[in-house]
Amino acid sequence: GRGDGDKSGGQGNSKFAQGGEVELRTAVYGKLADFSKGLVEAIGLPDPRLLEAMTREHCTSGDSKLLFSPGNYDTTTTPEAEWRVVTDEEEGKRVSEGKRRVRWIEDLLLDDLAQKAGLRKEEILALLLYTGPMFYKYNAVLRGFPAAAADGLAGNKYTTTLHLIVSAVIKLSRCMVLPKDRVVYRGLGGLELPE
Repeated sequence: GRGDGDKSGGQGNSKFAQGGEVELRTAVYGKLADFSKGLVEAIGLPDPRLLEAMTREHCTSGDSKLLFSPGNYDTTTTPEAEWRVVTDEEEGKRVSEGKRRVRWIEDLLLDDLAQKAGLRKEEILALLLYTGPMFYKYNAVLRGFPAAAADGLAGNKYTTTLHLIVSAVIKLSRCMVLPKDRVVYRGLGGLELPE
């Protein structure tokens, strides 16, 4: 099962945590079979009415008005508020302070890479949402972790939005080549590896 993992109370790899002693959670991983089943098996098929489905997922689903704090953004927000951030230019400008910068959808539609990849407006909206606080909710759908985030979904699987994110990443990967010597690091953010 998935969940918050064991609390280690600052043991394990806490020496790598910034700011001294922190309470670490043990990471929980799925099996290869989980990956092999694919996205449809995990969350179902997307609704072909893409924009309508995304609006419903963010504005009228069970968790739409529930506050959440993703941790690495200094914010408390709701899925409905985040939808407004990416669909209302003035709201996007209003929240673009500190480290957060929200690019306007209409500008991104004109971006050379977006055009070369053939990205749809809905795919760009999904990517905008994913690069903001909503990553927390989407990751909770796919990982069932942390338990508090998964419980806060109120049954919302963000099915259409997640399919659009995957579609956009696949399209972009066909247009972009990473240098062969590129090293990519992934932080564990307060997690220690399981035994």
